[in-house]
Amino acid sequence: MAGVLLTETPGGDPFAEVAAGPVLAAVLAEVVPAALSGQHAAAFMRAAARQRNHDDAVLLRALQQACRARADTVERVHDGQFAPGIAAAGLGWSETMASTRYMLADHVFDRVPALGEAMDSGYLEERKAAIFASATEGLDDAQCARVVQIVLPEAGGLGYAALRERILEVARAVDPDWAAARLAAAVAAARVSARTAPSGAVDLTGHDLPPDLAQDAKLHLDALAGELRTRLVFLGSDIGLGFIRARLFLRLLDGTLAGADDHTVLDAVFTELCSGIPRDPGDGPPDEPDGPGPDDPGPDDPGPDDPGPDDGPTDDGTPDDTADGPRREPDDPGPDDGSGATGRDREPDEPVPAVLAHRRGVSLRMRLSTLLGLDDHPGAFPELGGTPAASARRAAAELGAATWHVLVHDEHGTLRHLLVLRAPPHCARNARHRRRTVEITAPAALLDALLEDAPAEPWLAALLTAYQRSRDLPPDQHPATTTRDRDRRLPGAALARWIDARDERCIAPGCRALAARCDHDHTLDHHLGGPTQADGLGNLCRHDHRAKHEGGWHYHQPEPGRFVVTDPTGTVHHTGSRVTHPLPDPVAAETPVPRSMLEHRPAPERPDYTARPTRDGHYTPQSLATAAHLA
Repeated sequence: MAGVLLTETPGGDPFAEVAAGPVLAAVLAEVVPAALSGQHAAAFMRAAARQRNHDDAVLLRALQQACRARADTVERVHDGQFAPGIAAAGLGWSETMASTRYMLADHVFDRVPALGEAMDSGYLEERKAAIFASATEGLDDAQCARVVQIVLPEAGGLGYAALRERILEVARAVDPDWAAARLAAAVAAARVSARTAPSGAVDLTGHDLPPDLAQDAKLHLDALAGELRTRLVFLGSDIGLGFIRARLFLRLLDGTLAGADDHTVLDAVFTELCSGIPRDPGDGPPDEPDGPGPDDPGPDDPGPDDPGPDDGPTDDGTPDDTADGPRREPDDPGPDDGSGATGRDREPDEPVPAVLAHRRGVSLRMRLSTLLGLDDHPGAFPELGGTPAASARRAAAELGAATWHVLVHDEHGTLRHLLVLRAPPHCARNARHRRRTVEITAPAALLDALLEDAPAEPWLAALLTAYQRSRDLPPDQHPATTTRDRDRRLPGAALARWIDARDERCIAPGCRALAARCDHDHTLDHHLGGPTQADGLGNLCRHDHRAKHEGGWHYHQPEPGRFVVTDPTGTVHHTGSRVTHPLPDPVAAETPVPRSMLEHRPAPERPDYTARPTRDGHYTPQSLATAAHLA
């Protein structure tokens, strides 16, 4: 998990010691930004952001006090129903907007004062405060305070999506029952909506879908689209992967291909899309097709985590650097997908499997302690986000055909060993998952304790045997320290796996691109002598890879997985990779759940939902109705 750990200005930040408020406002007013050097312009930008955050806190506090004030008195009235109307009338806002800001003010100043203090100091912006409020909805005050205590110090270096994921991860650990209840309540209201845009096009959207089924649906659609795009590339088509996905999505749902297998679906949509592609019958496939294979996102669809283009240069200006998606050496042809050909080798007219295997990547991440039932820490579907422990365990049980990686880390979350195993024998083996990966993180201390107990369970015994074997490897055989690939252009299979496990996302500051969409970049360009080894490689998405070569960004890796990034202004950012972050123990809810709400529990395989009372002890009709529906 890469993120900005520290930002520093060479030569010092002239605004760093000035507290947000009137003094900083006066200092900023005297500055002529156009006269600043790059480093000081970036420092000025950060100082202006701190001042804005402080001003937002002033406005929220003023709004809160005005909505509670009454004429000719300094007494305050807590009237949540009609109070926001005062702000709406005074500021020209809608009732909805005024109510939203009023509730946020109540959250950051009364319920979790640490958020208000962070906004006052300029450290936390209003939108991030709102993310804290929405992501912890339903937790009581003590639980909210615990989440904020852990995540607030990290908030400055996290983007909005990353911050929400981290808050939810910690919140699910603080109250696993709340997490399961919240998911169950949402899934109980699952629906599909259609909305006509002003252009006349239609958005057809599924809402509140079960995350495990939604990820499988997305991966299946991605696999079909990737296979179809490979065929179209051979015909010289430049149809974007997004358009192909959309056409497949409609054809799978509109009934015209009801009952068809994947092969028939691909043939039908291929014929449909080919109808508009001009082609000379005598033309063969391009001599050197350089389009992406069936597993690759493709240049027209870099994916939600990589908004930039993906056709940039390589380390030495040649086209042999790895592209988005999985990287393979000649000695790593990749698992067989049942078709008799690997992804890049299949001809466009060659039969494809009746059920396409999902493209390579990580389907599930969870902790070994959670898998073993020792705790209820959340897991994650990397393509979608976090999920409660019960959902993660169910998903793991369905991924028996996937490759299982156990990432052994130290107390700091740094990767130390990467163990490649088969799934536990009780897991279902569905062929479409065979090209996917399950990542299980495990602290070395836990495995050391299990070694002392000598468990008889076969899968655990195999895991511990692999752990002992990895510990005994000589340095030149361990992927973290080997130099066997040092002079090769691309890393071998073992080293590539190590880099993808260590750097699960792009190591550029703020980027969230998953490892499967990244290049294995030489921190020091290969043609300049950069070694192909763990302390010389890092994952960069294609956009940030291009920025490194064309945009004036510079990278240095003083130790494996730790990067010093200098942006074009000269500002230095420190980023680092870790395979897990610390999570708290559960915090008991202050308000006990009434016995009447516990009388009708769902079956054990489905999480229970129990309504939480409001702060004044009442249950809303909506929460009671949802509980009754689930029961």
